[in-house]
Amino acid sequence: AAAPVEAAAAAALNVELADVEATEALGAALAHEVQRGDVIFLRGELGSGKTSLARGFLRRFFGNPLLDVPSPSYLLHFAYSSDDAAPQEVAAAVAPPAAEGGKATMQACRVSSSSLVPGCPVHHIDPFRLPEGKIAALVDFEAIFGAISLIEWPERLGDQLVSGDKPSRLEVNFEGFGPQGEGRIVTFSAVGDRWRGTLDRWAAEGGPLRSRPSDPAPSASLSPSPASDGQASATTTPAAASTRNCRALPADPRKWRVLGIESSCDDTGAAVLSGIGEILGEALASQSGIHEQWGGVVPRLAQDGHRKAIDATVEEALERAGVAAAELTAVAVTVGPGLGMCLEVGVRKALQIAAAHRLPVVRVHHMEAHMLVTRLPSADVAKAAAESADGVLPALSPAFPFLTLLVSGGHNMAVLSRGIGNHTILGSTIDDSIGEAFDKTARTLGITQVPGGPHLERLAKEGDADLHKLPKPLSKSRDPALQKGCDFSFSGLKTAVRALIDKEIPAAKVKEMSEPDLRQARAHIAAAFQNVAVQHLCERAGRAAEWAVEMEPEATSMVVAGGVAANQAVRQGLREVAEDCDLEMRCPPPRLCVDNGVMVAWAGVERLKLGLYEEPPTEAGTEHAVEIRPRWPLGNRDPRSQRPAPPKLPKGQKRKKEVNAAGGDAATEAAARKKTAA
Repeated sequence: AAAPVEAAAAAALNVELADVEATEALGAALAHEVQRGDVIFLRGELGSGKTSLARGFLRRFFGNPLLDVPSPSYLLHFAYSSDDAAPQEVAAAVAPPAAEGGKATMQACRVSSSSLVPGCPVHHIDPFRLPEGKIAALVDFEAIFGAISLIEWPERLGDQLVSGDKPSRLEVNFEGFGPQGEGRIVTFSAVGDRWRGTLDRWAAEGGPLRSRPSDPAPSASLSPSPASDGQASATTTPAAASTRNCRALPADPRKWRVLGIESSCDDTGAAVLSGIGEILGEALASQSGIHEQWGGVVPRLAQDGHRKAIDATVEEALERAGVAAAELTAVAVTVGPGLGMCLEVGVRKALQIAAAHRLPVVRVHHMEAHMLVTRLPSADVAKAAAESADGVLPALSPAFPFLTLLVSGGHNMAVLSRGIGNHTILGSTIDDSIGEAFDKTARTLGITQVPGGPHLERLAKEGDADLHKLPKPLSKSRDPALQKGCDFSFSGLKTAVRALIDKEIPAAKVKEMSEPDLRQARAHIAAAFQNVAVQHLCERAGRAAEWAVEMEPEATSMVVAGGVAANQAVRQGLREVAEDCDLEMRCPPPRLCVDNGVMVAWAGVERLKLGLYEEPPTEAGTEHAVEIRPRWPLGNRDPRSQRPAPPKLPKGQKRKKEVNAAGGDAATEAAARKKTAA
């Protein structure tokens, strides 16, 4: 239900969505508002809820509550119709080049005997993976705009299809970045008289969440929220959980059995947890031996390794937990960020299990899982809750808000976390992560094991960190944002180490050195590298801690998570940073710092408790539901932080030149462009 705030006409309408059910309920309400020729643009970042809204719309429009509605990102275009729709009208939506033997861009689906607008198909389109404007050559939008269309990522349609006043449309903008959290805000705006009048009516009647346009908003669930910026605002409440087409969650979390699956890089992990955090069974298959000869992770080989290990790893976790797949409560799986080829293996396995047993699915952000595992109750606390009369856990610790330092082989971020799915990036790396720098420097020093970071740490203990002087990262930058910000850089340090190695132990000299002398020389360099890398990390972490406390004075904890958090020099340095800022440093146990299934299962538990999960696909629809997010921002970026690099554009699209409005030097701009999106 939605609460009216003001009856005057509004240019836009804000709606707050509590969870996935509320998002689908909003889509269902929209289905009662549409007519032939309506166009709805769904704008928002990955994971913001666009497909959930489309799912609710399509199920209500066609009266099919079991309808599979996957993201159209891979096939580009799903055309849904009822039996009374003319087949030629659906076929007409395919542009001639695609219809004449080109790659299929549309999946036609007859899904019911009737619909809310008799005979009218609905087109669900997502051109995210195409260059801007390319989809116009593959799809006949004249036919599509004549039916009903739901279009995700409409900015990719191109200028030839979209202008400021055409097509007439309803725009639904999902605010925020990263994994969907509580209280996602959706803003409706209209282009053209058709939807402008509808928005005015919604503002007067209490919002769009009604069974039919003529129905009043139920007064029992009205919940006013203040308007801002002259926009009407409303709050929604989720529908009853019993309406969801999946297994209901037991009322007692002690009875939950949540499977977590991790396959984002080179380790295959699976674990089963109860709803109070008991680790009932886990398994981890490492690929370190596969990649050592290559000096790093090879995506194709990693994918092959996951494919060979995924079934046995999941079965081992289930067996250790004493649970059959049919007895699970839900499945959580990492969908990004990570290596796309690897993510796909874990997601497919998770969806197969969920579809077979109608289990709720939780799509997990890899970095949020690293962060949240710090809140996993200790074995003693979980045991006490399990044996208590009510099974209630004490308040999870650390409590939000808190600062997180994510330090791993693929990521290096300082993040202010205010809640599940509510994160602000204070800083990130503009080139290499600290874990990547450790691994590559280890390789340069002759360490062949993968990952090399732990072996470099052991080697550094044998050396003198003060024997060699290495440059402090970003110390010579002329960019004020880099000098005074929380961003990291390790590429220059890595290059300096390579130059030092060439100077101190060139190939010709190595042949003349004894093995102990060579090891000692390498140990001194390893120690110097680790010392400067940790100093740089701690300097930036200290500034991030100051920003975090300034923004959220009630923050009392600093979480250090990710594989590099197992490094003792890193831990000690960051512990001193935390003490200086009057924060308590919290780290997961070392075995949970690396990629694992436990962190994914626990992230799933935390999200399940908030209703942030989705129904599984049918077994027949599993392949279409395998959606991955290799580049998935964790949250909004603090404006004081360096801007991230533009996302990698699809093949065939020319990269537009960026204009340096601030007049920074070319070197700094080049470095900023290398920065990966958080």
